[in-house]
Amino acid sequence: MTLLLARSILESLLEPAPCLDALRRGFTAGDGGTAARRVITELPGQGTATALIPGVIEGIPAYTVKVNAKFPGSRPALRGVVCLHDLATGELLALLDSATVTAWRTGLAAALGTHALARPPPARSR
Repeated sequence: MTLLLARSILESLLEPAPCLDALRRGFTAGDGGTAARRVITELPGQGTATALIPGVIEGIPAYTVKVNAKFPGSRPALRGVVCLHDLATGELLALLDSATVTAWRTGLAAALGTHALARPPPARSR
């Protein structure tokens, strides 16, 4: 059975601290021999279509395919789905709202970058 995870469901399930830890692990993980690809295609008018394939992290028996439409004049400008598939069978496990996933990833990536670039606290004198 495929789970449908719309924005309201994702926001009720996601917690910043575990998501931050997961993103940190994802950023520091090797590609496991499977390099991700991004395909961007211009659409007639203002939009583009993007596919990111595959999203794989070693030790997780699933992969993602992210498909977005981007229309800069719309709100939200980015709309689409993240498809979560079983790595062994290809079964579609879940569809996630990509605007929500992208917003969380962007915010948490900024937090990780800020932490990595921040000066250490000054030493305290006794």
